[in-house]
Amino acid sequence: MRLVQRHGRIDRIGSLHPRVFLRTIFPAERLDQLLNLEQRILAKIAMAAASIGVASPIAGAAHGQQVYTETREEIERLLKEDPTLYERGGTASAAQTGEEYRQTLRKALAEIAERLVAMPWKAGSGMAKGKDRGVLFCAVVGDRTFLRFVPADQTRRFRGDDEGIVSELGSCLRIVECEPQTPRVVPKELEEDRIFDLWGRAQSHVWRSWMIETDPANLQPKLRPLNRRAAEFIRANPPQEMDGVRITQALDVLESPWPRREEIMLREWYEDEARVGTVKATYLIDKILETGLEPFREPPTLAPIRLDEVELLCWMAISPTEAD
Repeated sequence: MRLVQRHGRIDRIGSLHPRVFLRTIFPAERLDQLLNLEQRILAKIAMAAASIGVASPIAGAAHGQQVYTETREEIERLLKEDPTLYERGGTASAAQTGEEYRQTLRKALAEIAERLVAMPWKAGSGMAKGKDRGVLFCAVVGDRTFLRFVPADQTRRFRGDDEGIVSELGSCLRIVECEPQTPRVVPKELEEDRIFDLWGRAQSHVWRSWMIETDPANLQPKLRPLNRRAAEFIRANPPQEMDGVRITQALDVLESPWPRREEIMLREWYEDEARVGTVKATYLIDKILETGLEPFREPPTLAPIRLDEVELLCWMAISPTEAD
């Protein structure tokens, strides 16, 4: 999935380049060693969790081989230079990139725009897919759209509780991803009364998310201690020969939330004892800017809204497939 996302930033609609070449290089001779290492780690995590009577913190860790089956399949297909891996649904764990989802939307708008516009609000459907049971809601507040997946295994007494609700955009899109010919399935346990009961939880969740953004204090980025230490080090050792604009840009990026992958890289750069003082500060600035990360931009503060201003546009009921 990471490879597809990276390639999607290069192979884009409207590109002036007639051909784009993608290359993937990895140590094939160490494949079994790497796979077995992760399997052993997962097994140890499961044993540690079981010894104190709690569930494993990693889904599927108790069955390490099951967790890694799809990854092995993907790596082996890469090794064989199988191009179908980059097609939609290449493996069970595959997912489209944001650009691919946008392409799907553009195609739908070109083919059935009038039907989509004419659909009544609060319309819904359903399908059987995967292991989840619940309802994906598309909500609207003014000109902003929100997706929320609410699991159906919780009763009405939990209304207003955030537990189990999925709000991350990519995760919601993957839950409802399907083909035009996918059969419509709405099981009895997810009939309309139950669906609109779940909508109350989704509506409350969207409303609370909106209200958080009405307070400027809640919009400030949450920085990791590592980022703060690195920023303090650069300020204490500013490279005299470096353009001040470049230093400021690096600090702006550094004092923003970082993805886990880049955070690990930053730790390696910062804890490298081979460099000290301004030499190390210069090295950090160069590496930070090379990541391509964008500095944090505070979003505009929103005006408060009423709960009933969160309107339901449409919904999709999800039930497990028979195989699951």
